[in-house]
Amino acid sequence: MSEENRESAVESLARLEQKASFGPIGHLPVWRQVEAQHVEPGIRALLQETESAFLRLEKDLQQQKKLADAVTWEKLMDPMEHIGVRLGQALGAVMHLTSVKYTDALQEAYDAVRPEYVRLSNYMSQSGPVYQAMIALRDGPEWAQLNPARRRILTEDIRSMERSGVHLEGEAKARYQEIQERLSKLSNDFQTNLVKEEKDARLKVENPDQVRGVPAPILSMAAQQARDDGAASASDEESGPWHFVVNGVNYMAVIQHGEDRALRERFYRAFRFRGTRQPFDNRPLLEEILRLRQEQSLLVGFSCYAERSVDAKMAETADEIWALLDEIETWARPAAEQEYAELKAFMAEQGAVEAADPQPWDLAFWTDKLREARYDYDAEALRDYFQMPRVLDGLFNLVNKLYDVEIRAVAQEAVPVWDDSVEFFQVLRDGETIAGFYVDPYARPGEKRGGAWMNTVVGRSRLLAGPGQGSSLPVALFVMNGRPPSESRPGLMSLEEVRTLFHEFGHATQHMFTEVEEGGASGMNLVEWDAVELASQFNEYWMEYKPFLRDLSAHVDTGEHLDDGTLGRIIGSRNFMIGMFTLRQLLFAKTDMALHQSYGLPGSEADETPFDIERNLAHKTLVTPVLPEESQLPAFGHLFAGGYAAGYYSYKWAEVLAADAFAAFKEVGLDNDEQVRIVATRFRDTVLALGGSLPAAEVYRRFRGRDATPDALLEDQGLKPAA
Repeated sequence: MSEENRESAVESLARLEQKASFGPIGHLPVWRQVEAQHVEPGIRALLQETESAFLRLEKDLQQQKKLADAVTWEKLMDPMEHIGVRLGQALGAVMHLTSVKYTDALQEAYDAVRPEYVRLSNYMSQSGPVYQAMIALRDGPEWAQLNPARRRILTEDIRSMERSGVHLEGEAKARYQEIQERLSKLSNDFQTNLVKEEKDARLKVENPDQVRGVPAPILSMAAQQARDDGAASASDEESGPWHFVVNGVNYMAVIQHGEDRALRERFYRAFRFRGTRQPFDNRPLLEEILRLRQEQSLLVGFSCYAERSVDAKMAETADEIWALLDEIETWARPAAEQEYAELKAFMAEQGAVEAADPQPWDLAFWTDKLREARYDYDAEALRDYFQMPRVLDGLFNLVNKLYDVEIRAVAQEAVPVWDDSVEFFQVLRDGETIAGFYVDPYARPGEKRGGAWMNTVVGRSRLLAGPGQGSSLPVALFVMNGRPPSESRPGLMSLEEVRTLFHEFGHATQHMFTEVEEGGASGMNLVEWDAVELASQFNEYWMEYKPFLRDLSAHVDTGEHLDDGTLGRIIGSRNFMIGMFTLRQLLFAKTDMALHQSYGLPGSEADETPFDIERNLAHKTLVTPVLPEESQLPAFGHLFAGGYAAGYYSYKWAEVLAADAFAAFKEVGLDNDEQVRIVATRFRDTVLALGGSLPAAEVYRRFRGRDATPDALLEDQGLKPAA
């Protein structure tokens, strides 16, 4: 590298690593400094520095071993954390921006350095000197002095290195690393295809009769998109034309409310067949991902990828997972069959021609009509009562009541953000700041991927502590894709979007309220994947508490709360079609487990394709129609671009935990503020505070005094009679 290039790389890295602080909250990325042109040289420089630091650590450990010096936490685990945090923060900022401020240039820059990052990560996870030093620390005299968090970090790091093939040598080691690099590329390509397809795909409509029933805000966005596409300078929501971006927000609006059956079918096919069209076809990618996961798992001594995945979970075996799924299905199937029969009968009563042969694009529309008829409220009209700012205030008041904290908005100019719509908040207890978080609430088609998620920006760690601090203060971010506000109105939310907001903030509470100061086990670090959704799904239950839901609502024009009758009908409808919904979730979980237990293993070449496996399970599990050629897999980012491979069952596993946890609050009476605060304090001090410092099962027992059972969930959903 020339001197000029070296200086450029150093300057680029400095931009990527530039940090800002807000009061005691440090280590905040300066997001807008992370530009595509600086990513490749900056990350390359960081990777070189990281590799040098790791090689020095290995050399020091080998020297200590040669001199028979005892391995200590400070000489082994602290340097490892420093190395990991520095690399993770810079790359985490880049990866976050590819999801929320996507550009081709930024993605290409990340793609250019990703293989080098994967190679270095492979090397570090398979380091013999580090592994041997960890074993020596575990078996040495210092072990007895380690606190529970340090013991668990060390134990789980050893197990993780073993799952990553630290024992491999020669060709096997080289093949493992080759697979890891290829899997990283395939997963990245899988997600990028979906982002690019959403940016490219349009469903175009010119006839106003075809958009009857579609909510006005959706039509307004589609008309604006048509203008942006150059289709018509005078396009408006009433006369068109309309260019619908094929994303979740538009899909749900059309499929639930669009009166034109042909439009619903067009949108259903456009959305459900994402990831199958050239040049964005994810089908060959996902098949290769599955095969490589199996090969890699066999290399490190597991019978299949599912077994390897479950080895790091709260569930002990795949059989235990299947048993839970089967138990839930036993109770859900009769309810689903009855629900579908009632839906078809309703369609016939309404004179729907599709009643004789319902198709997938009919179900959401008529389900919504049946819900309106049965519970007498219009879900779309309810948006007027749920203003994003008001909902946030209500959520923050709940968190204050439960956990004795205060949440304050921070002026946007005081903290760097990645988009003008992003807000930052600080969390205080007894007047002192304990955490912070970002909220990115609205959809930005073409630059922000769909869905909702929470992620970490800074973890709690004593190694990152600022002056006068015992540890750094945790910072979270969570992202949604709600409808943006208009010039005259705030962003208005559906009930499901409100629920999603509560869900993601539940994750944030576990990150922000941690009391663990060892970075490797603070927040959600080391929390088993199938327990991670406990805090988020628990948080959703508060939406079913009528006094709270009333306070959350305020009509955008009049400020009036929802009336008691409507609130009762909303809460009464919470289990509407729960049987059919449960079977669909079980299908996803069963497909995931079946694929990772069987597909792609040696000798299975002549067996079913992934799509055959999915289709067969769909016919066995669902009671509703599916298209013969339909597949969720090519757009199933959870499995092929996220962390849910052989772990999608985690939603149901954690749902059991969450229902059982909320039952503790119901047992003392939700109106009993004093007792609710006592239970909430116990929940905060265990589930939210202990992070991964102890196994999730032990943490839960500390809160509840026993293990969770599915009974609370099944009874709460009306699938099983209450005891």
